[in-house]
Formats: sequence, C-alpha cells, structure tokens
Amino acid sequence: MSSHASSPAFTCDIFAAGPALLGRNSVIDYGPAAQALIQGRSVLVTGAGGSIGSEIVRQVRSLGAEHVYMLDQDEGALHALQLEISGNGLLTDPHVILADIRDVDTLQRLVWDIRPDIVFHAAAHKHLPLLERFPSEGIKANVLGTHNVVAAAESAGAHLIVNVSTDKAANPTSVLGATKRIAEDIAACYASDRTRVASVRFGNVLGSRGSLLTSLAWQVRNGHPVTVTDARATRYFMTIPEAASLVIEAAVLARGGETYVLDMGDPVAIVDLVGRFLTLTGADNPIAYTGLRDGEKLDEQLVDQSREQTTVTPHDRISCIHRRPVEQSSFFTQVHDLCAGAPVMSRDELLTRLWQLASPVVVPSARQTPELEIAS
Repeated sequence: MSSHASSPAFTCDIFAAGPALLGRNSVIDYGPAAQALIQGRSVLVTGAGGSIGSEIVRQVRSLGAEHVYMLDQDEGALHALQLEISGNGLLTDPHVILADIRDVDTLQRLVWDIRPDIVFHAAAHKHLPLLERFPSEGIKANVLGTHNVVAAAESAGAHLIVNVSTDKAANPTSVLGATKRIAEDIAACYASDRTRVASVRFGNVLGSRGSLLTSLAWQVRNGHPVTVTDARATRYFMTIPEAASLVIEAAVLARGGETYVLDMGDPVAIVDLVGRFLTLTGADNPIAYTGLRDGEKLDEQLVDQSREQTTVTPHDRISCIHRRPVEQSSFFTQVHDLCAGAPVMSRDELLTRLWQLASPVVVPSARQTPELEIAS
C-alpha cells in the first residue's frame, strides 16, 4: 500500500468502536449514591476540555449538578465544549474558566471565587514520550499543578476532591508515572474530617485525544503503516464514558486520601486490538513495529504489589489501595525543592530528585497542613 494513499474502506466512528474492540459493552448505570452526591452541588472540573474532563462535565450535568465550572488552559477546547453543551460558543458563561493550574495565585483566586463543593482534577500532561524528553513540564503540570488545585480547593472549603490518576503510577518507570504517583501522595495529604479526598487510577482510554485509537484512525485513513511498539506489549483499556462514570462512582467512596483502582478487564495485546480495528474498518494497512520508547513498560499494572495492598469496596468494579501515608514535613520539603528547581535544574539532577520523591520512605503520621509557596 502506498504510504500516501488513503483507505477507501475506512468508515469507522472511533468513539463508537470501543465496545466492539474491547469485546464488552460500556453500560453507564449510576447508583443512587452517585446521583445524591452530585445533584444540586457546585462542581469544578479541571482539564475540562480534555477527553476525560469533558466527559465528567457531561455526566455530572446529567446527574443534576447545580453548577458545573469548566477550567482549562486550552481556549479551543473550552469553545468546543461550550458549543456542545450550550449550543453556542460565546465564551461569556461564567462557568467557562480559562486558567493554568500552574499559576498558583490565579488558581487560588478563581477557586475562592466559585467555592465548589466537589472538584474533579483531570488536568495533566499525559503523553509519556514527551515527558521523558521534557521532564520539567511534567513536574510543573502534574506535581505543582496538582498541589495548587488540591490546596486551593481544600482552603476554599471543598467537601470532596477527586484526583484523576493513571496505571503508570503503579511501580512507575517513566516521568509520567513518577509525577502522577507523587500527585496521588500530594492529594492524600489534604484529606481531613472536613475534606474527603481520593485518587482514581485507570489505564488507557480508547478514543481520547492523542490516544492509540486516534492514531490508528489517522494512519488507516491516510494509508500509512500502523505503528505498534512491540508485538508482545499489553495494555488495559476502557472507553471514555466508562472511565468517567467509574471516576464519579469512586468519588462516592472517597474518604481519607486513598487511591481507587478501576476494573478494566483483562489486559489486551495492542497488536490484537490493532487487528480488530483493521477488520472493523476493512483496511489492510501493514503493521510497523517501532520498539518500546524510554520509560515504557511491556505490560502495565494497576497495582504495585511490592508496596500496595488492595481491598474490595461496595462497588464491584472498584477496588481500594491502602498504603501508609508519607512523612509530610520531609515530603513537602522535597516537593517544594523539586518544583522550584524544575525550570532551572539540569536534567540529571531533576530526574534524581524526581525518583527520590517517587519512592519515599513512608511512615504513619498525623495530617499536617502542608505549605508550598512557589512563584508561578
């Protein structure tokens, strides 16, 4: 096949293809507790223009939230989301918020202005290869940004904070995984009798922006070879609506900073999923194996068996990870030093500090009020 010829057989709606590719239906069925949690509440979603963030916006609106504030730094994404949900893209709605989570002063002012009851923190840098090349950006967004969001929400009186995490935080081997694991620990430190906090960890989401499925669709449509890192590589997958609904269900369970893990079924060989996609689209593109990139695992895992234990929860598709809390004084000193040094440290020094922080010495400790003052 020509590297530039398009595939005339391509007729697939990638967002509708998820259930067929995974071999299971994605039924969204909320329990009464989830509906009671959201109905009549004021909800803030960070990263609202992204795939998961925008779906959380849609679903909390359908569950009867009184206010849904949509925060993102991407103007185009905010415009598209408002156009979808309101029928116009005027961007004059006070629920549409343009802001960068790395800007601590602006974020604190905005969160104090709206005083949300519930915060879903979905904003993050998530592309593993880019963060391997630019670790400072991952640290600023995923570590500093998470701290800014959680600290602002807690100080403004939010009752519930949910941090969206990733399976790459389990036994991390990449900058992405390390920063998201640290973000889980940061979030946990803010749990109190007044503010319930949890992180929710899951794997790849089919159809999200820049994901495997969108890349596959482009390559098939344009007649390019389909790229796969390794014939043996496996990943956990779920659809966007499925992931967002289970994040909301996990929010019901949130208490003291624990991390919840979603049941994503069995891991899927990437090459098998590619084969199903080619069959579904009627395409015959060749497969090109590119090799694992720096920081990538051959097989992902949802739980670090060496440091984490899981227990069942009342929801049959959500389990809970229990790990001892970090020693907060030392932890937040290291977080401060890492974030302050991100723009100026050498790559080697930055990565050394990152990995020291991603594998902290853990001890039981009472909650302290962490202080982290860093100029944006």
